[in-house]
Amino acid sequence: MKTEGVYDVAIIGGGVCGSAIAYNLAKAGVKVALLEKGGICSGTTGTNPGFCVLTYREDPIVMEMALRQRLEWNALAEDLKIDLEYVETGGLIPISNHRELDVLDHVAGNCRQWGLKEVALVTPERAVQQERALDPSQIIGALYCPWEGKINPFNLTIGMANMARQLGAEIFIEDEVIAMEVNGHEVKALETSQRKIKADLFVCAAGAWTADVAAQAGVDLPVLYERGEAMVSIPLPPLIRGMVTDGQLFAVGENPPDRVIGACLGQTVTGNIVIAQATTDVDNYDCSSTLDGPREVAQRVLKLFPKLDDLEILRMWGGIIAYTPDRAPLFGFPENRKNLLAVVGFHSAIGIAPVLGKMVSDIFSTGSAAYDVSAYSPLRFRSAEIR
Repeated sequence: MKTEGVYDVAIIGGGVCGSAIAYNLAKAGVKVALLEKGGICSGTTGTNPGFCVLTYREDPIVMEMALRQRLEWNALAEDLKIDLEYVETGGLIPISNHRELDVLDHVAGNCRQWGLKEVALVTPERAVQQERALDPSQIIGALYCPWEGKINPFNLTIGMANMARQLGAEIFIEDEVIAMEVNGHEVKALETSQRKIKADLFVCAAGAWTADVAAQAGVDLPVLYERGEAMVSIPLPPLIRGMVTDGQLFAVGENPPDRVIGACLGQTVTGNIVIAQATTDVDNYDCSSTLDGPREVAQRVLKLFPKLDDLEILRMWGGIIAYTPDRAPLFGFPENRKNLLAVVGFHSAIGIAPVLGKMVSDIFSTGSAAYDVSAYSPLRFRSAEIR
């Protein structure tokens, strides 16, 4: 027999966004349930390299969120009573040709317009001062931001989930939502194989699985996904100072190849070098790792960082990354489901998730939030309608 529970808010998804939402709601005294079909941080968040990016944020709203979060990492670590391993190392985007330069010059202009003044196009010689393993002969310049950093995505996500639990939230893992009960314009309850949960607000923060979850409430949300492949080395002495994102990823164009390759690197506090990524469109939530993807990434890495030629790889993995047809986030309520809030599609959400969590908490408690995210409403897609 299924157990039944009644909550103020039920959250579907135990990644960094779902955990941040649970933590902020529980901190505000809201009765919360979080449901995750696997384990906390077992999905996309667990495959994330932990880059807290600023330079390539989607728009001024998300940039403002990221700049705010940058100032709050230390306070959050104190609240969670955990070392988030946040380090502000600076970020570098190596530029290999003039096509990339044109695109990234535009990116830099957007950054300055949106409030990130500490960003600059620099010479190859200055780029090597930031990343001494970089071969300056392979680039014509780089985009540099001193404020970018890295964080441990596991410590962040599990830390927020654990603190949410301590504050009274109930967290159910390995408990997949299989049905939703709808009455009129509202979701009344969700069901798993083990329980039935009623709530005033249902938050879908299920990443690439958001469309499947929303479909159980009769809603068609245009959430797509792709696979990103990455790998990690054995622990090494310091070699990569900050976070590196390949400039060629910004010049892919409107007709990308079947597999998009870029050299993205960062070294953890334990010395492991995380290397990404090969990105491919896939079906059926295929997050398996291939041989060709990491091989092509390694070739690109060695072109820019030849000093890593004897790097020993510890493991490889793939992860599923959610996005929308216009590559902008989804945040809001679909038509005729006024209590089903979708939160998905934020690029590099690891660097803004706590702010998103606070925003959901404020919306539930006061009906408003610190940011105008109306542009992210599912209503911008005509397909986001009741079937």
